[in-house]
Amino acid sequence: MFYLVTGGVSMLFINSILIFIYLAFYILIVYPKKQYIQSMLAKMICMTIGMTSSLLIGLMAGVVLQGNFAISTIVAIVISFVIAFLIGSPFGSMASMEALCSSLMGAMMGAMVGEMLPSEGVNVLLFFMDSIFIVSMAYVFILIKKEEQKSNTLAPKRNSSFSVIFTIIIPILIIGAIHFIDNKGLQNQSEKIDHSQMHH
Repeated sequence: MFYLVTGGVSMLFINSILIFIYLAFYILIVYPKKQYIQSMLAKMICMTIGMTSSLLIGLMAGVVLQGNFAISTIVAIVISFVIAFLIGSPFGSMASMEALCSSLMGAMMGAMVGEMLPSEGVNVLLFFMDSIFIVSMAYVFILIKKEEQKSNTLAPKRNSSFSVIFTIIIPILIIGAIHFIDNKGLQNQSEKIDHSQMHH
């Protein structure tokens, strides 16, 4: 809870916004193009996004509710199940089950790590998990675009390097800058707390 007391709420809020934005993009991009995605690729997409998103959600829940491991695990699983349902629903019951099982495991592991993590390591691990989530989502979007181009010759061709820059590099740089600023703020506040405690 020290992480929250020293001002880490802003970073957790940014992470929540990140998940929401990418999930919205997923719904807008994947739902209309589900007919181009084969069943094996659909299962892989559901497993990948289900695992990475639930790990991030579990980590956030574990950090926010540190000291209440049972509650953080339940919260992480419930939120991850909702996201897994949204991820898997365009592809049918088998893909949805894949997403649900992956999110169950990811939510539990993320909550466990968040519970054990010391406050000074939260920002570093959050940034690392954000990067994995961003790369996973971007890779899925690129794969779906390639599948659409294979099936639909009228689909517009895009430069893959251009896609990588805008879907991976720029988001990671933005999140990294926010993490760096937030981490500096946390260090300054913790130093002030230590300094005030020394005078008492």
